[in-house]
Amino acid sequence: MAEEVISLDSRRKQSKEPRKRWRITPRFFVFLLCLLLLWIGAGFIHRYLKIVLLQGKIVRVEREIAAIESRNEVIREQIEEMQSDAYLEKIAREKLGLIKPGETVYIPMRTAPADSVDVEKR
Repeated sequence: MAEEVISLDSRRKQSKEPRKRWRITPRFFVFLLCLLLLWIGAGFIHRYLKIVLLQGKIVRVEREIAAIESRNEVIREQIEEMQSDAYLEKIAREKLGLIKPGETVYIPMRTAPADSVDVEKR
């Protein structure tokens, strides 16, 4: 069993090929620099696309705000008109059938078209 054990030094001496080691060359640094620049460039492009999308959303929201503000202005004008005395009087006369004191109401009578046809037949 002792014969089977080989020391580390004797094992290294048996190997005739020199051990390969990683050597850091300038080409390796250029490669790392290129990877770093690609990573930074991709980050800038990603952020730029997000900014463009957000600007589109901002424009859309500003348009919605303008439309809502114009609609609010129309509603405010309608409220002011509805609170005027002339509008209240008009609604009271037309929908509620109210009259002012001292006024006389005339209700026109309609002639039925069926009566005129019956008279002509006789």
